[in-house]
Amino acid sequence: MLAKRGLAGTVIQGTLRTLALGVAALVAAIVGGIATAHAVERGFTGTFTYRNDNFRTGQNLAESVLTPSTVNANRFGLKFADAVDGFIYAEPLYVPNVTIPSQGTHNVVYVATENDSVYAFDADAEGPPLWQTSFIDPADGITPVPVSDLGPDCMDLTKIIGITATPVIDPSTGTLFVISKVKLGPGSYRQQLHALDITTGLEQPNSPVTIAASAPGTGEDSVNGVVTFDPLLQHDRAALTLANGVVYLTFASHCDITPYHGWILGYDETTLAQEVVYNDTPNGAQGGIWESGCGPGVDTNGDLIAVSGNGTFDTVASPIDYGDSFIRLTPNIGTPGTMTVDSFFTPLNELILDDEDADMGSGGNLLLPDQPGPNPHLVIGIGKLGTIYLVNRDSMGGFNAGMDQMVQELPGAIGGMFSTPAYWQGKVAKGIVRNMIYTVAVNDSPKSFVITNGMIETATESIARNFTFGFPGASPVISADNTTGGIMWAVNASGFTTGGTAILYAFDAINLNNELYDSNQVSGDHPGPAVKFAVPTVANGSVYVGTQTQLAVFGMYPSRLTFSPASLAFGNVSVSTTSKPRTVTITNSGHKRSMPLSITMESASPPQFAIKSQCEKALKPHKSCKVSVTFAPTNTFLDLGTLTIVDDEPNSPQTVSLSGTGKAAGSK
Repeated sequence: MLAKRGLAGTVIQGTLRTLALGVAALVAAIVGGIATAHAVERGFTGTFTYRNDNFRTGQNLAESVLTPSTVNANRFGLKFADAVDGFIYAEPLYVPNVTIPSQGTHNVVYVATENDSVYAFDADAEGPPLWQTSFIDPADGITPVPVSDLGPDCMDLTKIIGITATPVIDPSTGTLFVISKVKLGPGSYRQQLHALDITTGLEQPNSPVTIAASAPGTGEDSVNGVVTFDPLLQHDRAALTLANGVVYLTFASHCDITPYHGWILGYDETTLAQEVVYNDTPNGAQGGIWESGCGPGVDTNGDLIAVSGNGTFDTVASPIDYGDSFIRLTPNIGTPGTMTVDSFFTPLNELILDDEDADMGSGGNLLLPDQPGPNPHLVIGIGKLGTIYLVNRDSMGGFNAGMDQMVQELPGAIGGMFSTPAYWQGKVAKGIVRNMIYTVAVNDSPKSFVITNGMIETATESIARNFTFGFPGASPVISADNTTGGIMWAVNASGFTTGGTAILYAFDAINLNNELYDSNQVSGDHPGPAVKFAVPTVANGSVYVGTQTQLAVFGMYPSRLTFSPASLAFGNVSVSTTSKPRTVTITNSGHKRSMPLSITMESASPPQFAIKSQCEKALKPHKSCKVSVTFAPTNTFLDLGTLTIVDDEPNSPQTVSLSGTGKAAGSK
């Protein structure tokens, strides 16, 4: 529903952009020229959803460029940054080889901000956005929601509230789904689900749709037995989820301002018709599903798994209200339908958790790939108290006032959790493959735990002992080349309240005590002011970090040899004589932080061409050396040859073309 439709052209920074005024406004950058996307890692298809997959494992298993042997402060760092108009709470998403109209093919990173903007940036090069879509129109009174509208004590987010939840992309249709939150005027607010074309940022057919819902219930805000969704107080922090053609939106609160509930709403991804409405505390209060930004997990049969926060829980055989609980939900698609609680687990101390604001749902749900042992289908959740719960997804255990019935409980194993653990199956010593989970809790060091036969070993596998993350901890992600080359990445955002810089860390995933890199090691590598709950995206040899002011892009500083001249022409040289030496200058033209390149051999062929002086050495960045070649013709024909240089560049060996013609002795 657009307030008005119109077109106006304006030129910004020398780039033509077309602005469609109203609630959905598109700024499309026509930069001229045809771009070609940087080569994509073998097996990498993109990052389309929060933490890479619907199990929320946080692992990218198609990364061979960034490895423990290549990532260090000498070779890896901040390459560039793209400015944005608001805080980036959503995780950046990545799609390779996107054809942008009139701008060629690009690898594209998509970023959403609290100023209700979505950006498409070239993932490989600094520059203006390929397109930018805005859902506000200040001239018409449509703005992001001022945080002051929630009262003087709510400073959980920025000064404005727009897009918080990580969008989700369907690569098969080229559609990005995102939720906007706007203020229409005094006391009037709206949330909308948008479906954007990833090539243009334009709304797809049937988009946008205004979010509204109601459910039968007797909760504190019910009217005549009906609980109604509040577009101001309900907050979609948890990431959007796409499963079986349905886009799921998940809601909690701002600063626990009541009344609110935990809502899950599902929309057909094509028609945007509402198909699912579920409220986890219809006869009570609260029970928000926020998980510090993590979206619900999706099991292999399409059931959703979520963890709720503080709220009403019914200690009866068949509860209706599910505060502080693991919930397995089966969608019942309808017009709209709802969801059935197929199984649940609620800890016996639920009442204490609720009374003390010690949410179970402060951490995200990590669904594990099938594990050996009696319980192959497991989910991990960790709340504010730092207790690790390992729960059987098929039969969660319910509520038992005498003893918790889940698979395993590790009290106080880590600090309080405001993040989602990561998972990786990696090769450790002697090629042994282990299933490992990774945590970065509040006021705690990054830790890894081994899972053996479906149980978490109580002793940590490794700890980054010299590093402590303050509030809110971090949601780690893993990059690896399948089972090898694992790196655990995390953003320390503890400075978010004061505008302190975010810090990107890289640790060896086999041994977290081996720090590979952090962005404080080099003064020019600061990504920007920190944002709470930031999750780095590792994609195609780069790492993308959202901050308060910009998208920071980290990657390798490649070394590169250049040759001058690119060919040697000796002209006419008398037969049976040797020409004067001709010289090729070899230069390491890489970034100042790139590694030296070793030149191990030069050779010339055919035999008429010979090396006069060698350049077998390690060239530091911006350093050069020379190779001399002579020509000694044996006949009066044109000779073509090659100078071959063997080095440790990926495209070695490299060549310089040679040519010369013999002339009869005594001739001119």
